[in-house]
Amino acid sequence: MYWTLRHAHMRVSLFFPALFIFLYTNGAFAQSTEPSALPLKTVVLATARRADVDIKIDGRLDESHWQTLPDIGEFATVEPDTLVPGRHATHLRMFYTEQGLYVAFDLHQPADTLVSRLSSRDQRQINRDAVFITLDSSAEGRYGYWFGIALGDSLMDGTILPERRYAGNWDGPWWGATAVTDTGWSAEMFLPWSMMSMPQTADPRTMGVYASRKVGYLNQRWAWPALPETQPQFMSVLDHLQMEDVAPRQQYSIFPYSSVTSDRVEDEEHYKAGVDLFWRPSTDFQLSATLNPDFGNVEADDVIVNLTAIETFFPEKRLFFLEGQEIFVTAPRATSGVPTTLLNTRRIGGRAFRPNVPAGVSVPATERGQPAELDGALKATGETGGLRYGVLAASEDETRFYGSDALGNPVSLDQDGRDFAVARALYEDSSTGASRSVGWMSTAVTHPERDAYVHAVDGHYLSRTGQWQWDGQLIHSDIDVDGEGSGGFIDMRYSPKQGRNHIAAVEYFDDTVNINDLGFFRRNDVIGTRYIFQERRSDISFGRDLYTQVLIPHEWNTDWQVIRTGVFWEGDIVRHDLSEFRWDLNYFPDRYEDLNSFGNGTYKIKQRSQFALGYSTDSSRPLMASVDARYEGEEMGGHNVSGRAGLVWRPMDRLTTDFSIYHRQRYGWLLHQSGTNMTTFDAEEWNARLDFDFFFTARQQFRASFQWVGIKAFEDEFFTIPARPDDLLPRTKAPGEPSDNFSISTLNFQLRYRWQMAPMSDLFVVYTKNGNQRRLPDEEFRDMFSRVNGTPVSEQLVVKLRYRFGS
Repeated sequence: MYWTLRHAHMRVSLFFPALFIFLYTNGAFAQSTEPSALPLKTVVLATARRADVDIKIDGRLDESHWQTLPDIGEFATVEPDTLVPGRHATHLRMFYTEQGLYVAFDLHQPADTLVSRLSSRDQRQINRDAVFITLDSSAEGRYGYWFGIALGDSLMDGTILPERRYAGNWDGPWWGATAVTDTGWSAEMFLPWSMMSMPQTADPRTMGVYASRKVGYLNQRWAWPALPETQPQFMSVLDHLQMEDVAPRQQYSIFPYSSVTSDRVEDEEHYKAGVDLFWRPSTDFQLSATLNPDFGNVEADDVIVNLTAIETFFPEKRLFFLEGQEIFVTAPRATSGVPTTLLNTRRIGGRAFRPNVPAGVSVPATERGQPAELDGALKATGETGGLRYGVLAASEDETRFYGSDALGNPVSLDQDGRDFAVARALYEDSSTGASRSVGWMSTAVTHPERDAYVHAVDGHYLSRTGQWQWDGQLIHSDIDVDGEGSGGFIDMRYSPKQGRNHIAAVEYFDDTVNINDLGFFRRNDVIGTRYIFQERRSDISFGRDLYTQVLIPHEWNTDWQVIRTGVFWEGDIVRHDLSEFRWDLNYFPDRYEDLNSFGNGTYKIKQRSQFALGYSTDSSRPLMASVDARYEGEEMGGHNVSGRAGLVWRPMDRLTTDFSIYHRQRYGWLLHQSGTNMTTFDAEEWNARLDFDFFFTARQQFRASFQWVGIKAFEDEFFTIPARPDDLLPRTKAPGEPSDNFSISTLNFQLRYRWQMAPMSDLFVVYTKNGNQRRLPDEEFRDMFSRVNGTPVSEQLVVKLRYRFGS
């Protein structure tokens, strides 16, 4: 034990000198040797009075005003990053009024190569003809917005943070349209100033700008300025637009709604009405509120069967919490796939605080898992000089749970709701060319049975040329029933040349820190290091471009037991015919597991390996196929084999059918049962998904979404977790001990009609059915599906109308 402890300390102590040597030899402390920052260009935009502008946003550039404006920008290929001029001409024109920015694209392209794919909002991943505008409204590379429209009028928008952290979970009230022309196609946008945060400033006002064009049949992106993703700088080197008299004031938006829900399981109907309000008295301050909000399910979460101790993260989809949320993003890892963030707004109005159930009373799982209702919430965001800030408060209503006593008599239990509060401040400075910032954030969740407070300080640095980026955060939690805890992390990125990144991270969280009352992180009780190498190349003979990544993580718990380690290599090649080949190859050495015992001890698991191959055809074709195969070792020496096949069929631009089927066979799947008992299983899993989208117009959509997961698992070997961390101990079941065999059948089915009557104004008609059953594996998979479909845990029809009034 002494040698293991000393050896672990040695590895940590060696990490910091090794990191220093790496930084020194790669020029981190020789700033004078860094290449100069990219030069910025300024475009003085033409202006007009709104009363003198007669432009209809229909995608057709037939108004005389467009013909008087010059072309802006020279578009070059950034995906792949060859930087050669685009194959077809791209003409961009812009002007502004006191109310907003007008944007026009005239896009030359042969008619038989146009790729139109209608979709719901914010579907950036679809390969189709589209144009985009990014605006750095801060003019200093601190925050901004992006807007896109695809041929056929499907809209996309979101926010952006340094340097290239795009997010698509913000929707703005703007207008856009497209049209097919004799020379290709064209697009128009009107972007109101009132929907954007921007600092108070004297004239002239400047904004960073980036425009891009996606060409579907080539699967290429052309952009101005030419800033490929392989270039570390982006927001800090955007060209500038210069404008006068852009200072909108007293802007407001009011979103009243009404909804009716018919619950077919409970045979009840629920009526609700409420309102969201957004008021921007100046360019740099916004106040928003929601009263009696309806967070009914009009969008379905993915079906995920999670039998581990690590919580699944679900992204936010609610308008009130998405508006102005970027100020509460404290680090790049706060928006990663499994984030570390102090504010996860899905906690607010999420699963209600569980009631205290008296002896002899039972409460069904569906009741215990019901969401809490919100009375209301209030949020204010703004900035002054280099300081940005935000505050958020929300309050839940009392929740009533229904159960029964031992005699079957109905019993109701009341539980108080929680109160939430968040405060955030961030000071940013880029006066020296480099970007530096320091922030503070505190959260509070109060309840009669549990009070949780979290405080954090974060710091950020981006060098003048973008080669170096540092982000760090120190966190302290204070929970009355659990005590105090601390932790933090540092993330570093070094980009020595275009297309190549070295990423290193160090983190420490003690065994009592906890941010999950309002935030989200994977675990506490961890000391971790991580190194990532990334490279993207377009100078290859056997394809269009190549991406590779090597990840080497190493984590200990605070007892210095290795809990995560390995070497992971993944990559993909886009071939000249636009098909894609991908792979990953991973190795996991022996390690300890201390979470999946659910608090019942620590045990060793064996080394294992994993490899996978995948292939996809050209995504611009009406029919795209993909296949993936994977082999993975199990934690106790078994293995599992899985495969996935998918088809995306788009016979016309209004219709998309996306079908996938996944199958996995497992031998030696290790799961916790109860107490210190563990069992391995031989299991089979099927996962089927079908999404059907039909668009009557770009503003009217019918969607059918179906997902079903079925698992059957049969017990194999039995183990006990040792009293001290070591190998699992084999055990023999006692006579009469119940079987651990199980089956899981989970269903999510939704039919949704959405009519966007005006920007941010919608009518929803949504039918949703959810089922979740766990039984003995005594049925065929088709019977498991029939049973869960016939006895759902929830079945609802929702009609919801939301309309925006505003200036």
